[in-house]
Amino acid sequence: MEVTVLVATYNHEKYIAQALDSILMQETDFDYEIVILEDCSTDATREILLEYQKKHPGNIRLRLAAQNECSNKPFAEEFQASPSPYVAVLEGDDYWTSPKKLQKQVDFLKAHPECAVCFHNAIQVYEDGRVPIPHNPANQKPFSGLEDLWQCCFIAGPTPMFRKDVLGTFPEWYYTMPVGDWPLYVLYAQHGQIGYIDELLAVYRIHGEGLWSKQNQIQKLESLISLYESMNANLGFRYNVTAQLMVSKRKNELALVRRVNETVAALLPAKATVIVVSLVYADLPQFEARRVWAFPKRIRRATRRLFASGAAGSTEATWIGDHGLYQFCLYGGPAKDTFLASVSVAGRRALTPKTLGEKPTRNKAFIAAAPNPVPMAGGPGKTVISWSTGDDLPGAVYVSVEDQRMHYPGNGAAAIKEMEQLHSKGAEFLLVPYNSFELFKRYPELRQHLDEHYRLLISEEDMCLIYDLGEAL
Repeated sequence: MEVTVLVATYNHEKYIAQALDSILMQETDFDYEIVILEDCSTDATREILLEYQKKHPGNIRLRLAAQNECSNKPFAEEFQASPSPYVAVLEGDDYWTSPKKLQKQVDFLKAHPECAVCFHNAIQVYEDGRVPIPHNPANQKPFSGLEDLWQCCFIAGPTPMFRKDVLGTFPEWYYTMPVGDWPLYVLYAQHGQIGYIDELLAVYRIHGEGLWSKQNQIQKLESLISLYESMNANLGFRYNVTAQLMVSKRKNELALVRRVNETVAALLPAKATVIVVSLVYADLPQFEARRVWAFPKRIRRATRRLFASGAAGSTEATWIGDHGLYQFCLYGGPAKDTFLASVSVAGRRALTPKTLGEKPTRNKAFIAAAPNPVPMAGGPGKTVISWSTGDDLPGAVYVSVEDQRMHYPGNGAAAIKEMEQLHSKGAEFLLVPYNSFELFKRYPELRQHLDEHYRLLISEEDMCLIYDLGEAL
């Protein structure tokens, strides 16, 4: 047995089947086992697990709690009891997207003996409708250490793989920690480097029932401060300087968040609609019953252009990018406006939809791409698009490109236009919090526009700016 996959689940009836299917689809040149820790769910999670075990008795072992334990001890015990040299983890509400995920990580750890753990990128999918985003930025370090990990927990839940014997036994204090992932990474980082595979191999789901995601800004900061202080003490204050620095930063941030919330509560009507200037990947603040809209809008951009013409043919697309999703659509008929077929193409690291590949065709028409997904080698990838209208009549192939990254307005005029669009839809106030000042400074024309047309209610550069959009000056 080369890998043990530990799955922790509680009340995940909506998600657990997808999580297990993503493990069972793994293609490896070694054996792996699945150990599932179910913490006495109150929904149908346990029943679903029992059905999966019946279908896969040789692959799945269940550890079913008699009562809700709310402890990291069961996980630690199964981790230590693993017969495998490598351990991968997955929460029951996340899933893997690549059948090569386990193989890639085992190969990586074998090639990098200096690494105690490795992880990869993941797509954060929001159930509240926000646009999915990569968990790790483009400049994520290929190798990280303990100092990096003290700054923040940059390893997404469904992504790490550990060398099982590096840690030995778990300290007893680990059992009672409020979370299990970050303290485990810190324990491991004391024994080796953290390697990074720059590929999107999993989905990290953000939903309202998640222990972390359901907390507001203040609760998250309070939790972080408590966690820093607890880890610092449990590790014998060996990293006290770093830990205290981070605690100080978080406390300062917490004080600012509280000041902003108090200001909003005091000045803005209870059911007001507020535009909040925010980095596109940041969580939006919550102001009780007030509606909060993000600026810039969290959207992707798409373009469409003619790719090729003719009744049939093959043309090479040499510009497939890592972050793009491309749809090639074949049209026919006298005006070349009758949809015949389509194929979706993705770069290796793009968010690949479940329906990647050919879409339904009409008559004998077809369109195909090979290879797909498109491999990358340090630059744009290449694929060949082949098509036929099926009736020997001329056709047209159009390509629509959807960039998976989100974009800021290109200039001040675009920023003003976007802000005014939100205003026209009912936004009554605009808030620039302390952590968005740099973004706001990118658009001096926007600030000038606001100063000339709307009343500035609050101007505290160390906390926030608030404009009243209700009446123009």
